[in-house]
Amino acid sequence: MVGGRGLVVYHCYGGAHSSVVAAAIHLGLLPSDRPPLVPELDRLRLFDFQPRSAHGHLWLLGRDAQGRGVYVLARRGCGRVVERALRDLAQALGHQPPRLVDTMPAVNWALRVGGFASRTLGLWRLGRPLLTWGVRRAYPRLRHLAGVGCAVDPQAGAEPPPGSGVNGQ
Repeated sequence: MVGGRGLVVYHCYGGAHSSVVAAAIHLGLLPSDRPPLVPELDRLRLFDFQPRSAHGHLWLLGRDAQGRGVYVLARRGCGRVVERALRDLAQALGHQPPRLVDTMPAVNWALRVGGFASRTLGLWRLGRPLLTWGVRRAYPRLRHLAGVGCAVDPQAGAEPPPGSGVNGQ
C-alpha cells in the first residue's frame, strides 16, 4: 500500500446504480438512517449515468475518512475475472489489494428492469421510477455492503467473512 492509502471498489453490472449508491453511502453522500429521496439520488454525479463506452473504467467518487479512494466500476458479467485481475495487478505493483465490494447481491428485479429501461433502451421516464423504487427496497442491503466496504481491516490483507460480498466472498 503506497502512502498509507488503499482503494475500495464497488462494482456491479452497469456501474450506474447499486455500486454508485453503495459508494455514496460509504462516503456519507446518502443517508445511513433511511432510504434516499429522489432529489438525493439525482444529486449523485454518477447515478444512472454510465454509458456503455465507460464500462471497465474505474470512476473515483471520492475519498473516505481513512483517505482511501472510493471507486465504482461497471464490469458487466465479468465480476470474478475483474476481481482477480485487480488483485493480481495490485500484487504485481507491490500494492495492497483493493477492497472489492460486489453490489450485485443487493440488486432486485426493479433495479434490473429499471436499469435496462433507462440505460439500454433509453426509456428513462419508465426506468427512473423503477430504479428509485428498487433502490429504496434494496437500501438495507446496500447500506450493509457499504458498511463492509467502510470497515478498516485491523490486519492488512485479512479476508472478509464468507457471504459478505467483499473480495468475492
